[in-house]
Amino acid sequence: MRLPNYSLIDYNPEQRRLIYNVEYYSEPFLIYLSRNIPDFSSHGTDHTLHIIDNLYEFITNWEIKLTQNETLLLYLAAWLHDIGCIKDRENHHLVSVEIFLNDQNLVEALTPTYATCLKYIVKAHRARFPIEDVPKEHENIRLRMISAIFRLMDACEICYPKCPRQVYNIIKDSLSDKSNNIWIAHMNILSLKFTKPEIKISVNDISKCQSIIDSVKHEISTIKDTFIENGLPVPIVITI
Repeated sequence: MRLPNYSLIDYNPEQRRLIYNVEYYSEPFLIYLSRNIPDFSSHGTDHTLHIIDNLYEFITNWEIKLTQNETLLLYLAAWLHDIGCIKDRENHHLVSVEIFLNDQNLVEALTPTYATCLKYIVKAHRARFPIEDVPKEHENIRLRMISAIFRLMDACEICYPKCPRQVYNIIKDSLSDKSNNIWIAHMNILSLKFTKPEIKISVNDISKCQSIIDSVKHEISTIKDTFIENGLPVPIVITI
């Protein structure tokens, strides 16, 4: 596994220890997610690392000023948000929270403030949990804003490495029509760049990946008001 890019925080010994605890806790779940969602695009460790890359590019290019606590929570959410897929795909955002909050050692390491914030960030990474149900603030953390940012970062993890062509060539005959279309769609998305106020998505064949582009636009519509309330430009999706 390549090393995550945590350059948006100071990464002092206390932060390093907490991130290591969450990485160590989450990795076994991420490794075995495929047992429950065998035909899906990857939601494993590579998905987490790509979200962390997205965070760096977005926050840097959008010139967003986050506190150390807010940024650290986004990194921790990247590791925890999908672990519930090990048990239930449809409600994995809720199951993920249930899993990590039931581990007393992890909760103690997180502290009550971080545990509460992560409960909301992880639940809200799916649009079926209304962003308006997230408190605007908690302990001086702009919780609704960073939950909206995380939802966007997860939605923007869509490029071709998510569905490697060499793997697809081996498994394509065993995929359902729905899964086959998802794999083909991701393979046709070449890159995604955050260029304030635009999200530029380069594609090979738009007809094969329009559904994913539309999904990103839908996710943006669910966080639009939160971005406006916090003085952030609402992203405009440009397809190239």
